[in-house]
Amino acid sequence: MNPILDLRHEVRRLPIGLDVTAKLTDESRQSAITEWTARMVDEHVSSRVFAALLPQMMRASVDVAFQAAAADAVVDELRHARLCAAVVEALGGEARAQLPELDEFPRHEDVEPLEALLRNVLSVSCLEKTVSVAFLENNRRNVSESALRRVLTEILTDEVAHSRLGWQMLSSLAPRIDKRMRHRLGEYLVTAFAQLFERHRAAACVRRATGADTLGVLDHQDSTTLFANVVNEVIVPRLEAFELPAREAVEAALSPPVDEVVVWAATD
Repeated sequence: MNPILDLRHEVRRLPIGLDVTAKLTDESRQSAITEWTARMVDEHVSSRVFAALLPQMMRASVDVAFQAAAADAVVDELRHARLCAAVVEALGGEARAQLPELDEFPRHEDVEPLEALLRNVLSVSCLEKTVSVAFLENNRRNVSESALRRVLTEILTDEVAHSRLGWQMLSSLAPRIDKRMRHRLGEYLVTAFAQLFERHRAAACVRRATGADTLGVLDHQDSTTLFANVVNEVIVPRLEAFELPAREAVEAALSPPVDEVVVWAATD
């Protein structure tokens, strides 16, 4: 059985009062509890990602300022989990959930330390965190309740820094990327984009209660256009600026038979 994440005690140190709870329908309340509980788990689990990046950074002789930023990100993600837990409790839920089965963090031992690090930086910060920033900002716009808006603003501010960390590292390490490594990183981007698309597709299948967006619940079904725009207008051009074949990688990741995801790359 997977371990349990129990943040009920932590919530007592971080109480949040919501002005909207009396006006909520049971459906919208439960949808919000489900969303914020999942977010609590995701944020907690995300802390291990940056913790795992630290030894890779050391092996790749990355500037210590980046190492310090990654260490700060570990603390940020744990704090985000507590904030989400406080929202769950404020909505009438219980800040306790089963953790998912955790896969081994990819070490990419088939390549040199620098390339192994860059693979994870591309996947975690340049792809996942860049999309997360766009979604959080869009999500925050729909929230008028002051406490929820403060929580989302705090998380968003940190996620911007986590995404920026990856892009800054890529810029700093770019002179160390030779032609062969660049080609291999392009091949890896196919896998990274495919995984990103699959996670978005899975999330888009989950229906949210009407009006739940005002409680910080993102409607992934309505976010497909935003997702496509972020990939096509932000991520791909920025990767291409580093001479990484991002457009080719997206096209390869969207190859049939996954017909329904083709719209994610549509910019029209």
